[in-house]
Amino acid sequence: MKGSMLNGIIRMKCPRCQESNLFSDPNPYNLSKLFQMPERCDKCGQKFEIEPGFFYGSMYVSYGLSIAYLVAVWVAFIILYPEFNVTEYLVTAVGSLIALTPLFFRLSRSVWIHLFVKYDDNAIEKWQKKKTEEKTNPDSE
Repeated sequence: MKGSMLNGIIRMKCPRCQESNLFSDPNPYNLSKLFQMPERCDKCGQKFEIEPGFFYGSMYVSYGLSIAYLVAVWVAFIILYPEFNVTEYLVTAVGSLIALTPLFFRLSRSVWIHLFVKYDDNAIEKWQKKKTEEKTNPDSE
């Protein structure tokens, strides 16, 4: 459902147009390209790093996602395996959390930018118009 913030976050698309990927390689487990993001959206021109250090705030989102995940695993252990010991929980929870870290890293960046940049139905057309105007009138800057 295009235009939905949740859809854009989960699919890790540009928040303005929801067309381009936020990350150069959509696979979060390609660790050599885990951090690589294009400077701008190639469809609507939205700058991804809005200001220097913009994504530092996504650390708070990542922390929240990690805590929510650990609580969910704790509840699952209580419901599905009532006689568990803490060591089994810690090994399972921490091991799976380490495996999910690349996904949580990218998801937290996606959440963070979607909080600050809103969807615009006409973003692509506006960007195309601006590029056309710059080509025809290069001295207007």
